[in-house]
Parts: sequence; structure tokens; C-alpha cells
Amino acid sequence: MPVELSMDKVSLGTLLVLLVVAGSACLVPPQPEGSKPPLISSLEAEYAEVYPRGMTEIRCVASDPKGGEIQFKWACTGGSLSGEGAVVTWEAPSDYGEYHIMVIAQDKDGVSTKAILTISVVPRPYGGCCGR
Repeated sequence: MPVELSMDKVSLGTLLVLLVVAGSACLVPPQPEGSKPPLISSLEAEYAEVYPRGMTEIRCVASDPKGGEIQFKWACTGGSLSGEGAVVTWEAPSDYGEYHIMVIAQDKDGVSTKAILTISVVPRPYGGCCGR
């Protein structure tokens, strides 16, 4: 449905806003009708606290309401992640503090959901040489 505007009634700023709003509607792809995002039922780490440069396994359990396969994308605010799929390994940085591990579970239609897990990097106990 075309919109007719007369320049004597519309300022240039208003016209620009209308063009930006109309154009941005074209940039967002429509979600498939009736699509439901995957369900993340758990996101857990083997250890909630690790030592500097320590490692912990992280597991995400997710399902697709339509029964399809799930793809996982992982990110972290510090340290590094290795592996792919539902189970990855996080190696802690050398600095103490709280770090966030994020996972996005996405179905074949591109519909996704996310979850965040917080893990603390803590000092080794006095005299401790080994462990997580």
C-alpha cells in the first residue's frame, strides 16, 4: 500500500524517520510461523570452581520441540573453550574471578535460545599441587 506524502506537510526529518522505519522492517527475517525455540533443560559444569589454568567439562542438554537436531554455539568471557556440540571443555584464565560461559542452541530453522553459566576461578589451597 503506497503512502502519499506532500512535502509541504512533512518535514525532511519526519520523512527520514519514515524511511528508516520502513527500511528496517525489511532487514529482520520473519520467523517461521508456529516456530518454537529449542528448550535448554540443563547447562552444567563438572566443577563450579576451578584453579587458574584449570579445566572443567561443560554439558548442555537441549531438545527441539519439533524433534529436529540442535546445533550449539559457545562463547566465554575469559579463558578458552575447546570441543563442539553439546559438551565442551573450558580452560580457565590465570586471573581469579567469575567468568560466564554462554551457549546458543539453534534448530535447523534458525530459531534459537541461550543460557549462561558462571564459573569462578579461585586460588589453590595452600600446599595444593594438583586438581581442577
